Amino acid sequence: MPLSRWLLIAASFFSVPSFADAVDFDVYTSLPFALLIILVLSLTLYNRKLQHRNQLVIEQQQTLQGFLQHSDDAIAILDQNLLPIYINPRLATYCGTAVTPAKKLPLYLDKDGSQLLLPKLNLTANWHGEAWLKTANSDASSMLSVAITRLQQTPPSYLLIGRELCSLTQTAGDTQSGSLRDNQTGLINRNALSEYLHTCASFSNNLNPTFALLLLKFNQLLNADGVKPVLFLSDIIAELSRQLQKIIPDGHILARYSNDTFAIVIPPHLCHVQLEVQLNRLTQKMLLLPAKVTETRNNISLQPLIGISIYPLDGKEPAELLLAASTALSNIARLGHSGLQFANSKFQQRAPEFRLLELELKKAMLQGEFDVYYQPRMSIGSNRVIGYEALLRWHNPKRGVLLPQYFMALADETGMIADLDKLVFKKCCQQLQYWQKNGLDRGRIALNISNFSFSQPDFVSALTQQLSVSDLKAEQFELELHEDILLQSDANTLSTLQNLAKIGFHLTLDNFGAGISSLSVLRNYPLHSLKISPEYIQNMEHNEQQRNLTATLIRLASYLQLDVISTGIENEMQAYLLHVMGCDILQGHLFSKALPASEIPALLAKENKLLRKAIN
Repeated sequence: MPLSRWLLIAASFFSVPSFADAVDFDVYTSLPFALLIILVLSLTLYNRKLQHRNQLVIEQQQTLQGFLQHSDDAIAILDQNLLPIYINPRLATYCGTAVTPAKKLPLYLDKDGSQLLLPKLNLTANWHGEAWLKTANSDASSMLSVAITRLQQTPPSYLLIGRELCSLTQTAGDTQSGSLRDNQTGLINRNALSEYLHTCASFSNNLNPTFALLLLKFNQLLNADGVKPVLFLSDIIAELSRQLQKIIPDGHILARYSNDTFAIVIPPHLCHVQLEVQLNRLTQKMLLLPAKVTETRNNISLQPLIGISIYPLDGKEPAELLLAASTALSNIARLGHSGLQFANSKFQQRAPEFRLLELELKKAMLQGEFDVYYQPRMSIGSNRVIGYEALLRWHNPKRGVLLPQYFMALADETGMIADLDKLVFKKCCQQLQYWQKNGLDRGRIALNISNFSFSQPDFVSALTQQLSVSDLKAEQFELELHEDILLQSDANTLSTLQNLAKIGFHLTLDNFGAGISSLSVLRNYPLHSLKISPEYIQNMEHNEQQRNLTATLIRLASYLQLDVISTGIENEMQAYLLHVMGCDILQGHLFSKALPASEIPALLAKENKLLRKAIN
């Protein structure tokens, strides 16, 4: 169709045609006409879309430019040769006239400015670290935390962001300290926290496989009357920090994680076997902290929230552990009340149980629900029972008879373990008095002593006082001490052990062979006997190497003139092998389980049969 025809059609579109014209209109010209209209409308809409998109790009560029211009961070864009294409005003302020397109940024590896940083880097990937920034016309320098990101384009370019860690007048030592500390609280900051988490992960091993991370967040609640608060969280954050340091045990790591959140790390060597008990006990103290801090401040109300993650269950990298703890923190925040949340569901399900068990434990002490059972020790040489090990049992009205592993860790965390140890010794004294009167006395009674009890100032005096009241001698009792007690190589430990030995107590090293410093313990302290760790006894009949190790331990003890006690004897072959190795004192379920005192007379009546059956 000729161009003149298209122009006539277009002209007719903007005129008002008559009815006759409409009738005569060629039906074949209507389709191109419609297409033209659609084309014009499409171009118009596309043009408006382009204008809107351009406007958005301009606004984004203005926003980005405003960020770059007003940012407190030093920002630069580098080309493939690491030369600056762009620097923002903050970086220009730092550098003065020292930066030109032909020169690399004056970032140095050391404060003296002897080695440039950028030429040393092989930026095939992103890089993060610290560097000194110097100006060309001044000896002043500033330390920056620098992050360099490779931009995905060809040829490559790089985005450099630096944040100042110190003032220009600080020394290098002060700088490094300042970069790791929060100015307001004096605690280590988030950067140092990440390094500590890396360190804890590195030190985790088979002996200490786990550690815990807690995030403690304080939400400031609005007053019910709507009155604007006089005090804010920022006003008392330093006081909260000081109070936290009082309740956090020694060796734990406390850090400032954010404006309203603290982080606590329990390192691997301080994580107990029952970690849930330890964590629940610690968090209960932390949840009560805001009330103590704000009790004299009526114009502020805080809600504590705690999120907990555990290595390696919730992550093996610091970022993963922090994310897991933060997620747990968010979950408890949604509930609208203070509390704690484990990232791991297994721990979370058991969390309320330990709090309830703690309350029951305190009640049990008052109501006398604890009893002492006695497991006999057999002498192969005399074919007789020569003593007992006292083992605590809790007759819980709701849970039945509970063994020590279900509550002793909790008692240790709460400090009730010292009262329980005193209770066991008192009951043993009373029971020994009864056996002496009725001709049932068969040697020493062994008691397990906790680390906490041993460290108490009145430990020795409490024992001697109970002996005096009961008219008994210390020689009639054996104190089983865990190696952790004896590894505290200080004057108090040695003095306490010497006093106990002087009084007449028989001192035994418990669980010998499981620790790493048992030989030094045997050499340095006044011990009388040792108990071989049950791990050497279990399945020894099937493992030649295990038998050789056990025999070596027994010979070593005989050279040092120490008695040897083997526990956990489960079958006749174990008893026979230990007898051949020269161990005379045996204890285990093969002979008898731990019994209440009322069943001991019946046991003694058949003691010869027990031993003969075991070793024939």
